[in-house]
Amino acid sequence: MKKASPDTLILLVALALYTPFLFLGYGSDNDTYNVLWTGAYFVRTLDYIPSRGPGFFVFETVTFFLNVLGGSLLTNLGVMVMSLVTLYSFLRLCRHFNIPHTPLLALILAVHPYYWVNSTCTMDYLFALGFVFLGMLQVLRGKYFTAGVAMALGVGSRATTILIAAGFLIWYFLTQPQARKLLFQTGVAAAFFTLVFYLPPASFAEWTTRFLTPTVGGEEFWTTYLRVGRFAYKNIYFWGPLAALALAWALAVGIFKRRFFVQPGQRGLAVLAFGVILAYEFFYFSIPTEPAYLLPTVPFWLILAGIAFKPDRRPLYLLLAGLLIANFVSINVARPNVVNKATGAIYGLWIEPGHLVEDTRTRLAFMDCGYQPCDWAGEALE
Repeated sequence: MKKASPDTLILLVALALYTPFLFLGYGSDNDTYNVLWTGAYFVRTLDYIPSRGPGFFVFETVTFFLNVLGGSLLTNLGVMVMSLVTLYSFLRLCRHFNIPHTPLLALILAVHPYYWVNSTCTMDYLFALGFVFLGMLQVLRGKYFTAGVAMALGVGSRATTILIAAGFLIWYFLTQPQARKLLFQTGVAAAFFTLVFYLPPASFAEWTTRFLTPTVGGEEFWTTYLRVGRFAYKNIYFWGPLAALALAWALAVGIFKRRFFVQPGQRGLAVLAFGVILAYEFFYFSIPTEPAYLLPTVPFWLILAGIAFKPDRRPLYLLLAGLLIANFVSINVARPNVVNKATGAIYGLWIEPGHLVEDTRTRLAFMDCGYQPCDWAGEALE
């Protein structure tokens, strides 16, 4: 019998890890229930109201049909499929550019706490990322038109994925002169269909740009001190302290030992990775709210880590261990003075449930409320 390839094994491991969580209702994010409401309201009234700005038309539409056909199980399954598409495309991308330790990097991506949680619930982060990574893979395969359509579906599912799509197309245009004429197809298709997907939100906003403005609370929550504090704290705890330390190590090694700049193909991809990470970090500094906003940076951080630790994969096991720990246990040093409305923090040392455990508890509480948020869900978790 032919043995499964390492890449196939990684996908099977991810499938095994994710499948049990498909049965825990729609998820723990209140925005999920806004998405469900948007689809139902549109079918009933033919009046489109975005689940939240700037609009997530593709995801809202697909979720409506999946929900009608199979409820939370099918909507979650749709997201998990796109998560696996992201993993597969990441593996192919790394193989194409000879990134060291590719299967291990994909495993690290699969068990990242926020990636794991968002692979199994009805939320748009990985749904959008899957389409954009599929578009990147299609470009590498020479399928330029379908690449543009896939990227537009990603941006139509979540607007900020345009940072990856645009960054990749600009980078590929600059580094692959022989493909420039054909790459024009990708750009035109992506731009056209993205425009189509954002016509309903623009119509809702009466053809002004106000639908692009996020709701982030009053100015009392956004002093310089609070903004910088949120940005730094959430960046660290998005990974967990141990994994964040391993990433900092990779960055230092890659820069000071010049490993990012040795191989021409990897050098170009490292430049793209840095560019995408900086673009998302700049965006996140402007709105440091949900840590999951940083999810699109994870594959690019891992590309840099793979290049940095080319001679010795052992530091990558530290990164893997740090992420696995962060799923189940968190050593917290700061808590908001008011949950979800912090104007300060209480400092100390607390051992708390990790992100996967905490999210699962919240999902179970929502299921007890009839697959929706409820007033007492927070009390049930205390």
